[in-house]
Amino acid sequence: MKRTIKAAILGGIASIFLFKAYEAICHTYQTPAPSTEATQLHLKPLGVDPTWIKSGTPNFRANEFFKSADGKTSSGIFECDASTFEWHYFVDEAVYILEGSVTLEYQGNEFTLKEGETALFRAGTSAIWHVPSHLRKSWTMYDAGKPARGLAKILQ
Repeated sequence: MKRTIKAAILGGIASIFLFKAYEAICHTYQTPAPSTEATQLHLKPLGVDPTWIKSGTPNFRANEFFKSADGKTSSGIFECDASTFEWHYFVDEAVYILEGSVTLEYQGNEFTLKEGETALFRAGTSAIWHVPSHLRKSWTMYDAGKPARGLAKILQ
């Protein structure tokens, strides 16, 4: 009996080690090379479901500048013009306001973000964005996967 338990524990440890080694190898070979020079990030028009737009002409523009090797994490820049719109979050998203400001209605609260401020939005939620003029933000999105999102909904 003790031998079986020891073998199961050692097998589990070996499996975890091999999985982590595989992740490290994937990261090493699938991650883009480090930068050797500055590059220009050109923002592209971003198509959004027209029913999300409540007022104004947002003229959404965005571009991704980083995506992890496993595809779970990405970062980019987003801009829009004066408007009010509803944004639906399918993955967790952290934002950092670079220019402008926005008043948000999110999970029963209303608050304003200005240059230099951040906020976190959880997957499966939505927010109303009131942008009085131009807004530019940096975003980082993380997709924990369906099981984690489902568990998060249960625990909320």
